Amino acid sequence: MSTTKSWPSTFSAHGQVRYYSLARYAMIEALSLAGVGNGSCVLLPEFLCRDMLAPLHLLGARVCWYPVASNLQAATNPADWPKADVVLAVNYFGFPQDLESFRIYEARTGALIIEDNAHGYLSRDQTGNLLGCRTGLGLFSFRKTLRIPDGGALWVDESFSNFKLSPQLPFDGIGINPAQLIKARLRALPVFGELVYRLAINTVRRLRKLQAESESPLVNTDTENIIHELPNPWVGLLPAIGNCDEFIEVGRRRVAYAQCVKVGERFGALPVFLNLPEHCAPYAYAFRGGASVQDNMRRYAKAHGFDFVSWPDLPVEIIHRAPEHYKNIFLVNFLW
Repeated sequence: MSTTKSWPSTFSAHGQVRYYSLARYAMIEALSLAGVGNGSCVLLPEFLCRDMLAPLHLLGARVCWYPVASNLQAATNPADWPKADVVLAVNYFGFPQDLESFRIYEARTGALIIEDNAHGYLSRDQTGNLLGCRTGLGLFSFRKTLRIPDGGALWVDESFSNFKLSPQLPFDGIGINPAQLIKARLRALPVFGELVYRLAINTVRRLRKLQAESESPLVNTDTENIIHELPNPWVGLLPAIGNCDEFIEVGRRRVAYAQCVKVGERFGALPVFLNLPEHCAPYAYAFRGGASVQDNMRRYAKAHGFDFVSWPDLPVEIIHRAPEHYKNIFLVNFLW
């Protein structure tokens, strides 16, 4: 596999790229290019973070849904999906989504496919194709793979030459998430940066637990309607992408995943994905398991410098009718 020194050029060789502070702004641009506006319908998976609804709300579009199976593939026949102008295919946790159902739906309805690859920067499918570059419109969130304060992008295939992208916003950092910037600066401290970061995170979680009997942030439904950060990308985004070695980073993640599989088997965890495809750069080890399994995996994650989280923050509309397999996924996150 090639190194990431060539990744940015591969990324832009056959398409156009626009960078943003967040992938949500890339979603707005993608939807706008697809002609989505007031009254348009966008088909989303039910298994999704609620903040991805904000781009639709800001454009006046309405959402319709398709269900997702326990293996995180589409759960129903695309012939049964409601007609929409755009459909979103998600590469969950860096694993390639099977696009066959989406191709069938595209042929039936004329809907454009947007590939949500927020979790899959550096990841490829079984044939070596970069995830996020398989449908013509792809979303990226580099901050979920690299330890950087913010950074997202939209990739548009060269075949969409009729699409006129908005001018690239200045890389001036005014869209940066303050909390992420603080975290990045703590971790960059010499010698004890990682320790200081962990102490700060644990302190914040304890305070949350005291206030709301939970270590997780309080539910914020505003994120379905509002993007609080500005869209301008971080000043250091392009250097961070260029300085990342794909071979080393992908290898690290694959080794971490294999270790989690062994540990998870010992504790009784049930992995969401039964195998790790050859070219996949996993975002996290995703599993299901009871309280004791979670406790053991949480301790393992902490001992190895990884975050342990549940995912996702489901849309409010979905929470009350969500099947159990939407609500019981936990992650050992390999961001390091």
